[in-house]
Amino acid sequence: MTDAPAASPERRRRHLDARLLVGLALVAASIAAVVGIVTAADEGEEVLAAPRLLTAGQLLTLDDLEVRRVALGLEQHGYLTAADVPAEGLVVTRTVGSGELVPRAAVGDARGPSATTVVVTLSTALGATVRPGDALDLWSAPALDAGRFGAPAVIASGTQLVRTVTADGIVTGTEAGRVELLVPRRDVARILHALANGDALSAIPTSLAIGG
Repeated sequence: MTDAPAASPERRRRHLDARLLVGLALVAASIAAVVGIVTAADEGEEVLAAPRLLTAGQLLTLDDLEVRRVALGLEQHGYLTAADVPAEGLVVTRTVGSGELVPRAAVGDARGPSATTVVVTLSTALGATVRPGDALDLWSAPALDAGRFGAPAVIASGTQLVRTVTADGIVTGTEAGRVELLVPRRDVARILHALANGDALSAIPTSLAIGG
């Protein structure tokens, strides 16, 4: 019985090349798997956390907070991000513990202590060029007897148009009637008195937003 012929050098070389390619493919697959795991672990969103106890009334800027990357799993997670913090900062409205993520509901507009919003009904239409963000003076003509009104006077200066509102609550750009104004808190009592008295109110722009 004759022995089988030995494999030729060329055949052995092809066999080794095939094994090398398979090995390289396995290494590449392993690297890809590791990269995928690391990438998955790094997925998440950068939100803001309190490096120390935050108390109501405290003014916050980005420098007062720290950024954390967390995988919350929800797009509308309700936590503060860097994009939510304006240049003038925010005011803490309720306590946030040290190390906790900062909920959006726990902060408010920095103007809150000095300004607030109020909805009033105007007796004269706003101009067609008035847009949200424009500065206004609120005038009031006091209601007298027999449907007469007295001389108008400014009861709130330096207010700002937030929006105009129709009867069904749809926000529009120029419709007359009910408007929401950002007003200094010092003027709130005069505005409420005018509303209770049935005075005729008019909002007169002092400046217009760019593009208005």
